[in-house]
Amino acid sequence: MANIIDQDQQWLISSLNATLDTNQQARSFAEASLNQASLQPGFGSALSKIAANRDLPLGSRQISFCQYLTIFYLAAVLLKQFIKKHWQEDEDGFEPPVVSNEEKAIIRGLLLLSLDDPHRKICTAIGMAVASVAHHDWPDEWPDLLSYLMKLINDQSNTNAVNGALKCLALISADLDDKLVPRIIPVLFPCLHAIVSSPQ
Repeated sequence: MANIIDQDQQWLISSLNATLDTNQQARSFAEASLNQASLQPGFGSALSKIAANRDLPLGSRQISFCQYLTIFYLAAVLLKQFIKKHWQEDEDGFEPPVVSNEEKAIIRGLLLLSLDDPHRKICTAIGMAVASVAHHDWPDEWPDLLSYLMKLINDQSNTNAVNGALKCLALISADLDDKLVPRIIPVLFPCLHAIVSSPQ
């Protein structure tokens, strides 16, 4: 993924970093700013781009590797919260505005590209965001989700992708009802059998 970011994303990265500040006032200001920004169009896709981009230039200010990872993790966690609040109008806990269909498509695509993150905490947070979207959009609005996850699992040359897809499927399956289980089992079980039978 390209490591070019715009001013809005740079502001978002700086605000996420400021939520880690030891100064209570700076931290509170950053949290309030992020909360206000979450009401603007494009906030969810900006968070997705940060969570998905492992080569972000974080500016001239020196940021430790631990802070660097924490910023990506925070972006993924905030994205999950954003999805719960703004994805679907008829859900409990919904807060306006609703995410546009165009932005939803961008977020879904970026989330899938992020499932092979090598850092487990980030990968889990991204998987939780995927599961939140899947709760609303799969299978009708996101028909290619399952086939994409199966593709990741079957490509055993990328262990991070296999782990990310399996984690994601575990999170999604916790929310399945009796209508969706018959659709996922025939696709999932042969794939899982191949994984457990593999010498690797």
